[in-house]
Amino acid sequence: MPVIRIQREELKRFGIDENEFIENIAMLGADLKNVGKEEIMVEFFPDRPDLYSIEGIARAIKGFLGYEKGAKKYSTTDSDLKVYVAQELGDIRPYFVGAIVKNLKIDELAIKSLMDFQEKLHITVGRKRKKLAVGLHDFDRVRPPFYYVAKEMNFSFEPLGFHEDMKLSEILERHPKGIEHGWLLKNFKKYPVIVDSEGRVLSFPPIINGNLTQITENTKNIFVDITGTDLEILKDTLNIIVTALADRGGEIYSVEILYDYKKIKTPQLNYRKIKLKRDYIKKFLGLEMSDNEISESLKRMRFDTKIGKEIEVTIPPYRMDILHPVDIIEDIAKGFRFDRIGFSLPKKYVPSKGEIKDKERLIMIGLGFIEVTTLSLVSFKDEYGLMNIPREEYVVVDNPISEYTQTLRSWLIPSLMVILKKNKHRDLPQKIFEIGSVRRERMEKHLAFLSIAPSVSFTDCKSYIEAILRDLNVKKFEIVEKEHGSFIDGRCASIMLDDREIGFFGEIHPQVIENFELRCPVIGAEIFLDSIE
Repeated sequence: MPVIRIQREELKRFGIDENEFIENIAMLGADLKNVGKEEIMVEFFPDRPDLYSIEGIARAIKGFLGYEKGAKKYSTTDSDLKVYVAQELGDIRPYFVGAIVKNLKIDELAIKSLMDFQEKLHITVGRKRKKLAVGLHDFDRVRPPFYYVAKEMNFSFEPLGFHEDMKLSEILERHPKGIEHGWLLKNFKKYPVIVDSEGRVLSFPPIINGNLTQITENTKNIFVDITGTDLEILKDTLNIIVTALADRGGEIYSVEILYDYKKIKTPQLNYRKIKLKRDYIKKFLGLEMSDNEISESLKRMRFDTKIGKEIEVTIPPYRMDILHPVDIIEDIAKGFRFDRIGFSLPKKYVPSKGEIKDKERLIMIGLGFIEVTTLSLVSFKDEYGLMNIPREEYVVVDNPISEYTQTLRSWLIPSLMVILKKNKHRDLPQKIFEIGSVRRERMEKHLAFLSIAPSVSFTDCKSYIEAILRDLNVKKFEIVEKEHGSFIDGRCASIMLDDREIGFFGEIHPQVIENFELRCPVIGAEIFLDSIE
């Protein structure tokens, strides 16, 4: 989770008492990590990117403490700045949003805070710059209009941190940011660049800005650019940045973005409204709250409210995390204060599914297996093709981001085979297991294991099955021969309990072993835990 470094001097600048801040910040869902002489370190959940800056934190804590209440109002003024987006960027990094924030007072602490804010957004919302990258520029150093274009790799400019012109290809090979993020532009013959009307470079997104527009203590007006692959996320992130800069005293100006097929104006500081039923509060929090308590709690969390038969909540433009009425319920609990809600001990002890799962885990560990955890989304190739069985489509992902996220897994053994493949350079024997959810006609909990060694056999696998079922207190089960494309004919069996199959096991087919580039016999099993619990 992101850790925000807050300078004590900045807290004073925003009118926040240090002691009140330290005492109350946890109530906003934060974890106070360290209180130093010059800075305070606070860890926030990734769902609140508006709290990745001192400006956002100050806005939130002032509301929580009652210094300021309700949704803070922001507005934009139109500028004459236009940004032209080249159509050929559609397959590289297609979207661009931007804004100007004028009349700022910038010093060394502010620059440090802004750079940290920018990098936190890159890591979290930006998915390490894959989804979006942010550029902050001294607007007075360049001449509009701006152009977001694709350039050949031999195009050159002076990147931030260097004092020489470098080709785009050289930046990816020599510049620290190019080495770190160059994989994002791998296999492209042209790269995205932002230039002004005179052809001078503002940025080479998502890698590095130009030296020309570096922000200094003399900067008064900042141009914000965000490029990426999801236009709506870019708009939301821009709102977070410009409202933070406005809280530092800046004035927000809009920018017109011109694509070949449309034009938009950003930022779009829209105040959304969400309605929720009053009984949600009782249902989720167990509280009987008066209208005044509901309104006061929401205002302290910087929302405007209108309470009638339903509760209407106005969402400020920087709260991109509010997606559902349940998100509002969480903020009502925070505004009311968690420490006022109270608690009671349960009257009856009921073992959780986690405790039951712990028993199964202990059984497998006792048999010498190592637990692994794999992803629920898998490829059709791993799930069916390499396993030598016909393809089935229980849950298919529309427009998957890669071939590895095409479908929800319907059994665990293929994912374990992938683990063995990735560890084929390790010493043998290897014994791994997983307890996890799969999806067939419904969600099911399975236990699967694999063992690879030069001499493993069907008999070894049967011994493991008998030990597992004995310790799970499963009695009177039967072993019945089974045909399965992933297993050797005659060396695969179903586990039957009361005339229903609760699992299967056997020796993995040589073709499957070869498909996963393994060189030794493999035995495995899959047990349907929901059928025996």
